[in-house]
Amino acid sequence: MHRLNTGTIGLALLSAVFLADQAQAQSGCAVRLGQPSIDFGAMTRGQLLQQPLDNDQLSFGRRRVQITVQCERTVALRLDLAAPAADTVDYRFGAGVLRVHVLAVRVDGKAAQWLGFEPGSASGAAVWPTGQSLIPARAGVALEGQRMDVEVELEGRVGSAQTRVADLTRFGIDLRFQAY
Repeated sequence: MHRLNTGTIGLALLSAVFLADQAQAQSGCAVRLGQPSIDFGAMTRGQLLQQPLDNDQLSFGRRRVQITVQCERTVALRLDLAAPAADTVDYRFGAGVLRVHVLAVRVDGKAAQWLGFEPGSASGAAVWPTGQSLIPARAGVALEGQRMDVEVELEGRVGSAQTRVADLTRFGIDLRFQAY
């Protein structure tokens, strides 16, 4: 299991910091993040309001994360993301939401698709729905392997009403990645 702790700071500033620790999954697979921290930066309400609204949501921006699953032996690969759900596609991120987009999956160095959810844009990226496992596949068949590399993009969003803060406001989430 790999845990991605997040804490954010906002005051009329809004930001997030992700910290990672290492853990070994029961299947003999280790899960690692490509970088130990991700920072959405500090933003004022004014800075957020300069961007266009998307369904009354303002974005902290997008940050890419590399996740590597390395197993001791060849296994049927599966990656779970456990975090508090805000709805069927977003995770609770303080007063806002965090959306996770899957950009690419590789198994033992070869590109793969994934089962369980469909690409949601022309770029092939897909929103990782809450409660769903990422299962690598080719031609609709789940794959086995020793290594899986997953590239995801995290986007923190907040409703315009939630940017009206009188003091420092924290946005955070506890994400856990576990391989089986």
